[in-house]
Amino acid sequence: MDKALADLIEISTTTGKDPELVLGGGGNTSVKTADGKYMYIKASGTALKDMGADRGWRRLRIESVLSILSDKSLGKQDAIRRETEVVNRLLQSCDDNVTGGARPSVEAHLHALLDTHVIHLHPLVVAAYVSAKNGRAALKKVFANERIAPLWVPYTDPGYMLARKIARLVGEYEQEHGRKPGVLFLEKHGLFVTAGSADAAIRLVKRVIALCTKGLKPLRSGKVALASAESITAATMAIRRAVFEATRHYLPVSYYPTHEAIVTFMAHKQAARLLATPALNPDELVYANGSAMWVETVKAEAIARRLRSLADRGQKVPAAFVVKGLGLFVAAEKGVAGLIADITDTSLKVRMHAARMGGVLALTAREQDFINNWESEAFRKKLVSSEGPGTLANRIAIVTGAGSGLGRSIAVGLARAGAMVALADVDEQAAMETAERIAAERPASQTMVLPCNVTSESGVQKAFEALLAHWGGLDVLVNAAGLAPPFALVDMPVDKWRMALEVNLTGYFLMARQAARIMIQQGIGGNIVNLSSKSGLDASKNNSAYNATKAGELHLARGWALELGEHGIRVNCVAPGNVFEGSKIWNPEYIKVCARKYGIKPEEVIPYYVGKTALRREIKGQDIADAVVFLCSDKARTITGQVLVADAGQVMVR
Repeated sequence: MDKALADLIEISTTTGKDPELVLGGGGNTSVKTADGKYMYIKASGTALKDMGADRGWRRLRIESVLSILSDKSLGKQDAIRRETEVVNRLLQSCDDNVTGGARPSVEAHLHALLDTHVIHLHPLVVAAYVSAKNGRAALKKVFANERIAPLWVPYTDPGYMLARKIARLVGEYEQEHGRKPGVLFLEKHGLFVTAGSADAAIRLVKRVIALCTKGLKPLRSGKVALASAESITAATMAIRRAVFEATRHYLPVSYYPTHEAIVTFMAHKQAARLLATPALNPDELVYANGSAMWVETVKAEAIARRLRSLADRGQKVPAAFVVKGLGLFVAAEKGVAGLIADITDTSLKVRMHAARMGGVLALTAREQDFINNWESEAFRKKLVSSEGPGTLANRIAIVTGAGSGLGRSIAVGLARAGAMVALADVDEQAAMETAERIAAERPASQTMVLPCNVTSESGVQKAFEALLAHWGGLDVLVNAAGLAPPFALVDMPVDKWRMALEVNLTGYFLMARQAARIMIQQGIGGNIVNLSSKSGLDASKNNSAYNATKAGELHLARGWALELGEHGIRVNCVAPGNVFEGSKIWNPEYIKVCARKYGIKPEEVIPYYVGKTALRREIKGQDIADAVVFLCSDKARTITGQVLVADAGQVMVR
């Protein structure tokens, strides 16, 4: 391995593993080769701690990178065109065997100006100074008795213009000090440390952090009474409703109650005023959509009005909400919610420190506009987002019987459509296998396993409580758990009859009742789908319990549709034909019963049923999943109280 690459991995992983140094995995590093011809640099979107010999970096020709800064024609172009051109030129400067589209850091031209080993970070203790109005003066005092002479870089739009400014400032610094600066503080941004070796760079980072920490007074710890589960759930659903009403986007809401900074901030006398300022830096703007919103009283309508007001002024709708007395709530995809919580946690601390140094120094409206339109930041955010929107993007769904058969197929289909799916099944291991199947196909999909006996009122209650605690809402319920005891009327055991009624009717009722309560409280509509059967429309022989319960499910759905329509909740049924794939119902014993019923051989049963359809086509699990996805989508927005028969043309509904 090239020594420069080995050094890059060392400085990256050493700093990247320290949460005090790295905010949300951000920052970048570079090391130049001994001959001065090449520079290894972290790739965009890679966390420093994840750097390895075969991933997370690119190698660039330094001469080619520096030529970007000497091209004065770039400065004459409009910002969007210029920054796109710079990204392309940096890619063209790469000289390595890396595949897969990894980009070198967009700040590569800036790194090329500095010493051989460069570490760029966003530590909390540095952000406290660079995001404060009097931060520069405070840093002068911190470094007054040190041999280190930091270079202060006034805020400039990131990318090409920042690199040009630093080129000029570094030149002026060299004339004054006879050497390049070892420490750079970038206003509203972060820290650059540069040295001639890996060890020297790491030591210098530690020294700067120690000095900056020493210059800050500890924040006073606060105390907040423990909130009730009911108040947390109510706040979660109110925020989700407000975000939906303001944006028409479905997003899960995560709750973060225990961060020390949040508790301290909620007790701060100037909490509301400190959050009234915009984003402190590009990361807070790009990932958290700006500063968190301070909420005194949790009322969905009031929060929605504030969000709409921001949107009307061309501002982003914030992803984070600090609710007085409760804590931090984040309305975002689960994959980035933790990152947003970390960014907000740091922002709250920085704002409290900045209040002691003349006040918060936030991004101006013009600076925000540049970052919002900067393609490089859009690319960086895309790397941590989900795989694609899908028809049901970010809808929160729960499917019963998700461990096998049609329940599994429907759960997989909802995940393919972009939904987050709670897999409810009395067989927890089977539900986990469904989760694994979804993860193998769509690694970014969000699922959770809910052990649940749908016939148990307390069990159903606990399942929904776990769902709300995890995702903060509900948009879709699919009742798919079911039994089909195959007995002739004269042979039907009463316990089998009663069990079918319990699972196929009482289970549907208990799940729908709890789902409806949540959806009504949430206030943004929703969908309930009962998985019935063609046997609910056209009775089959030797199937008394199944015929009765599947017909009952249809009529339950019609009544619920009438009750829940005023709340924007649609209730429909899917009536599948015979689906043999992965079915627990169509087990070998059941197939033998059917063979005897029709006087045919067991191996002839499936072809026999397929032959009864108009399309002469075997129905698959995905066919039923597609029907469910359609009914839950906005394309079916005017459909409620209806039965969608997916049976390849066996039962004709008139």
